[in-house]
Parts: sequence; structure tokens; C-alpha cells
Amino acid sequence: MALSTWLAEQWQLFQPASSQGKRCVLCHEFSGSQALCGGCTADLCCLRLDARRRCPLCAGISASGLPCGHCQRKPPPQTLLNAAFAYRPPLSNLLYAYKFLGRNDLYAALAELMLAEPPVWPTPPDLVMAVPLSVQRLHKRGFNQSLLLAEAIAKHLNLPLLPPFAVTRSHRPAQSTLPRNERAKNVRGIFQVASAADVKNRHVLLIDDVVTSGATIGELARTLQRAGAAAVYGWVFARAE
Repeated sequence: MALSTWLAEQWQLFQPASSQGKRCVLCHEFSGSQALCGGCTADLCCLRLDARRRCPLCAGISASGLPCGHCQRKPPPQTLLNAAFAYRPPLSNLLYAYKFLGRNDLYAALAELMLAEPPVWPTPPDLVMAVPLSVQRLHKRGFNQSLLLAEAIAKHLNLPLLPPFAVTRSHRPAQSTLPRNERAKNVRGIFQVASAADVKNRHVLLIDDVVTSGATIGELARTLQRAGAAAVYGWVFARAE
């Protein structure tokens, strides 16, 4: 591929949807009313994670689909954690553009891909919640990428969305900057529930973009359970291995 062609494709990828019309966010061909064309949707099947080969508690590899050895020894607080895709190109590129390059319009494509194959819940969720950002990180980024996904998913599932700041988050170093063995300590005690009545006896569905160690979702699930949540499920767009 010529360098000029590659640069043109990369430039087009990061242009806002308004300049593309109804075009696929990956290949830029016309895609009707959908965010991705049928061809690209089919191509992404190789990145979709099979829940039957994943631990239902951490979304890690499990050939049997049963809880992995680590989760059997030390069960996490969440009842279920499902990851739709592996965090690899081109989806990792889309997420980077979504979070850091001003392409917050890509939330529709990401939510569409998640909703194509929703998890099977032990008990249906009755409340959707985005993993919150700290006030400092929210001001720096300008939006909560998980909240846009949660809004789209809550609307599709016809479920209420927990309002932003119903659960707040203290500012700490970004998890991505820390080694795995320090991430659980970094998030310990960072979430605060404003009113336990918002989550008491509810089956809460947490939405996030990427999970790596699971420390953040685990700490948030633990906080919600202490506030009286009946169960906490996690559903993320991608899992970084």
C-alpha cells in the first residue's frame, strides 16, 4: 500500500461522522443506517470473545467456560463479567480514537457491536451504570467514554441509567500507567455511593470500555454491594490480555 493511501485512510478514520455521512467507521464504504457495514461486522467475528471459553467472573481464558482457578481461589465481588471483544486492532484503534482523538461519536458503533451479542444474565439487570471517572480526569478528557456507551445500552435495553455522580470516584494515577500488581491497591476505596437507596436490592449492570486486571470493576462492584446492591454485572467492550 502506498504511503499516501495509508495516510488518507488514517485521516479518514479520525474524521467526525458528520463529514462521512452514513459510512462504515472502519472501511468508509456506505453502510446504510448502521455504524459498520456488513462486511466489517463479519470481519470482526474473529475478535469477538466466546463466553463459552471465558471465565464468567473475570472474562479471562477458561476452556470449560467455568470460573478460572484464580477466581475459584479468590472469587471477585461481581457476579459476572463479560467482555465482547479482544483488545486488538482495528478495535483498539477505534477505542483510542474514541477516547483521545475527539471521536466521541464512535460510541454508537461500539455500543452497536456490544448489543449484537448481549450476555446471558443470571437474573436480568434492572439498572445500568457507567464506571465513573474522577472529576479531574473528566475535565481533562471532556467526557466519560463509558457513560456514552451506558446511555446507548440502557436505551436499547429499556432500563434506567444511574445518573452521573450518583457514585463518585477519587482521583488516582491512571490504571494503565501501573503494573498489574499495584492496580488493586490503587483503586482501593476510590468509589463513594451518594445514596444507597439508588442501588439497594438492584441488579446493577456496569458498563466500561476496556478491562485489563479487573481491579476497577471489582472495587466498584464491592462498593455497590456494600451499599446494598443485590448483584453486580460487568459488561465491557474489550478485554486486554
